[in-house]
Amino acid sequence: MTRVELLRPLDEATPGRQTLPIRILQVGAGRFLRGFADWMVHRANDAGVLRHGIVVMKITPRPDLVTGRLAEQNGMFHVVLDGVRDGRPFTETTLVTAVQSVVDAHRDWDACRAVMRGEALSLVVSNTTEAGIAYAADDLQAAPPATFPAKMTALLHERWLHFAGDPRRGLSFLPCELIEHNGAALRSLVVRHATEAALAPEFVDWVTRHCRFYDTLVDRIVPGLPEDEATGLRAALGYDDRLIVRGEHYADWAIAGGPAIRDEFPLDQVGLPVRFMADIQPYRERKVRVLNGAHTALAAVGPLVGCRTVLDAVQHPAVGAYLRHLLHDEVLPSLPQDTGERAESGEYATAILDRFRNPALQHLLADIRLNALSKWRTRNLPVVLDAWSRGRGADLGLFAFACLLTSYVGVFGPVEVRDDEALLARLRAGFDATLPGRWIADFIASLGWPELGDTATTRLAAETGAHVRTLLAGERARALSALLTGRTDDKPR
Repeated sequence: MTRVELLRPLDEATPGRQTLPIRILQVGAGRFLRGFADWMVHRANDAGVLRHGIVVMKITPRPDLVTGRLAEQNGMFHVVLDGVRDGRPFTETTLVTAVQSVVDAHRDWDACRAVMRGEALSLVVSNTTEAGIAYAADDLQAAPPATFPAKMTALLHERWLHFAGDPRRGLSFLPCELIEHNGAALRSLVVRHATEAALAPEFVDWVTRHCRFYDTLVDRIVPGLPEDEATGLRAALGYDDRLIVRGEHYADWAIAGGPAIRDEFPLDQVGLPVRFMADIQPYRERKVRVLNGAHTALAAVGPLVGCRTVLDAVQHPAVGAYLRHLLHDEVLPSLPQDTGERAESGEYATAILDRFRNPALQHLLADIRLNALSKWRTRNLPVVLDAWSRGRGADLGLFAFACLLTSYVGVFGPVEVRDDEALLARLRAGFDATLPGRWIADFIASLGWPELGDTATTRLAAETGAHVRTLLAGERARALSALLTGRTDDKPR
């Protein structure tokens, strides 16, 4: 008998498994939602504060092992969290049992529609990356529509029809995508799709008055799990779990809204790291620019000098110095500058560096690079524009952009790229090593980023193009070292 055969399956006989009413529709089954939202819902269920079952909906057409395995494992998986308490490292393991079923929008749209007709359904949680909450013309009659907002519009219309416009059947949305005003943005897109499809005005009124779209901010590092480590964890757990999530114990979920969402989703009552507040914008700006912006920059720069993980990058002499200068020379000055806020932001940046050094987390830079262009736009470009508005340069942030674009083109060999294929094709087709500034200007113009006027586009293309020219002229490590020349590395580590 092999070692794998000795492991127990996760099935209906697994201790702790229970049948729960479907109260949450979760869009996406990635590591983050499983190790963050699902973990929290399970903890609240376990404490008796909630009794919420989750149905996971797969919305992408491409094959996905995760949702298939989630169905095979009856929605169960382990979450392994590493942290430090009283100066000592600790590990906490939880068997999450909140997920009840999985539906696939592209294989069984009728099953998704049936979920929306559920009596108990009250919440929708999503994480479709920054690229998910965006407008594209779509057909609400398709089975399914192509985009996430259009899918939500069609499904909400199904619910409105089924319950004859009952105002008590509106849903609460908690989008976890890292875009500004994510709840408001999703609501505006749903209303736009409904209006363009000439759906009944009464439906649009029901969405705007009786469905609640909350702005949120989420924070927990949940990296990938190397197979050798997963094998050891399976053996230690005694279960043949192919979906183990490993992440940091630190977490933060900020939700902007009144008392209604706190009453509906009282995770804070059991000590979970959830904050309900009137305005999350200051917290969002700091977290996105410091934590997420640092991740995006590392994922662009690190692979060009052989780094595979965030830990590799922060421990690399040149990349680690680059990150510290990026945070303290460009990112922190872009945040509010009164004495208290400046000190708090500096402490947060120092804590982020400590979190990146967690040896238990093997956070692959390749995973962070998923849809990296839209991530750079939302996380790093605002820092660049802020620096320019204050008369400063932003060479470090633009160097990351140059590394990203050149790796997308493939001039540096096999750096893993996962982004929109049409976008990649357009970028590669226009590549001109002799005139990189013009290549970048044409590409940016084709993207139509509204935050960039003609002057900013010209400057962005010229300064990024200069970095591209440097990268193409010699070794990448030398280009990075040249960028840091003259900077004293006295930044907090």
